[in-house]
Amino acid sequence: MGMGGIGKMTLAKVIYNQILDQFDGRSFLNDIRESVKQNGLKYLQSLLVADILRREHQDFTSVDEGTEELKRRFLDKRVFSVLDDVDHASQLTALAAKLYWFGPGSRIIITTRNRDVLQVPQVYWTYEVVEMNKDHALQLFCKHAFRQGSPMAKLSALAKGIVDTTGGIPLALEVIGSFLSGKSKTIWESTLEKLRAIPYAEVQDKLRISYEALDHQLKQIFLDIACLFTGDDKNIPSYMWKDCNFFPEGGIDILLLMSLIKIVPDNKLWMHDQLKDLGREIVRKENYG
Repeated sequence: MGMGGIGKMTLAKVIYNQILDQFDGRSFLNDIRESVKQNGLKYLQSLLVADILRREHQDFTSVDEGTEELKRRFLDKRVFSVLDDVDHASQLTALAAKLYWFGPGSRIIITTRNRDVLQVPQVYWTYEVVEMNKDHALQLFCKHAFRQGSPMAKLSALAKGIVDTTGGIPLALEVIGSFLSGKSKTIWESTLEKLRAIPYAEVQDKLRISYEALDHQLKQIFLDIACLFTGDDKNIPSYMWKDCNFFPEGGIDILLLMSLIKIVPDNKLWMHDQLKDLGREIVRKENYG
């Protein structure tokens, strides 16, 4: 558990990749909070079954049907499952209500921002992901700002100041570092000034600095991905962006370089929860503000 942007999913994915071969079946259900809003719990149940059995995805008619299928299918299988970004106990009830649904030696990792989600009997052990220490935070920031593990001498003091203001939050370090890569000392100084004016815990406001640096076309592509196209093949919205003269090939490359999006397997667009929330809040204020 831990705040958004702190690295919970990254840590879970590292563990998953290291030990997945030790199990009869495995599944990594990413971004459950968002998936439930878009597709519902029965979709996630069917996706979990499809992943573990390595078969085609087939929808269930109801959550109860999905629950019965989970209870029936995996009693004799050693299963490893990651449930990422769970935000309500009902999601655990639908996907892993009882450990006896799965065979001996099975393991389930849950990531969440909400500590209350884990206050259920089936959770045996919890770990809170905390902010990076200053040395590791500086290394991560420099990796994105300078493409090396330490700062350039002339920007060293500014780099350390920026790292101090981000509070050791990996997402903010990555995005702000990528934004500042190759920028002038003046831009570094103004960015540090802006960061110091933002409350320590306001991660989204820190990330907004990178968004505000985008031109109009890039902002529109960013907002479209945040609101509509996360998880879609990047070619699907590209046709629309071309018609709008947004030049998507170059635009996507810039957003990638700024760490505002990623391209994941199957050519799909991916955006971190905090960045999606930022984009959607910007659109909400534009429409209702």
